[in-house]
Amino acid sequence: MNYLKITIEFFIIFFFVYIIYYFFVVRKCKKNENHVPMEVGLILSIHNIDPKKINLYQMVKVVSLITVIVLSIVITMVSESFNNFYLAILIGSIMSILIALVSYRIIGNHYERKCQENTKIENSKKKKSK
Repeated sequence: MNYLKITIEFFIIFFFVYIIYYFFVVRKCKKNENHVPMEVGLILSIHNIDPKKINLYQMVKVVSLITVIVLSIVITMVSESFNNFYLAILIGSIMSILIALVSYRIIGNHYERKCQENTKIENSKKKKSK
């Protein structure tokens, strides 16, 4: 019965955080292509990804989904595990940062490979047209 309570709590947190994140971050990126979230800008700069060679809006949606999942998992775990508010904030912050960094590294590696593939395809098309 406790697992059901935790699962329901996770999905409620996920739903509310995703709605907030969508309205304040994803919609702004859809309306203005120059406005990208800080997480996406960090991934692009660390992995030297050219935003013109990938679908940037798709990347924003993927990063936002991963961010919301990370936040929901951490909030659910911390709220169920710790009774001390300050300890919960400290542990939750550390967990959020670590899980997010690992997740962003995986996303960055994926999009870096995608960018390299698109570059190879463009180069082969240029060679064929000559």
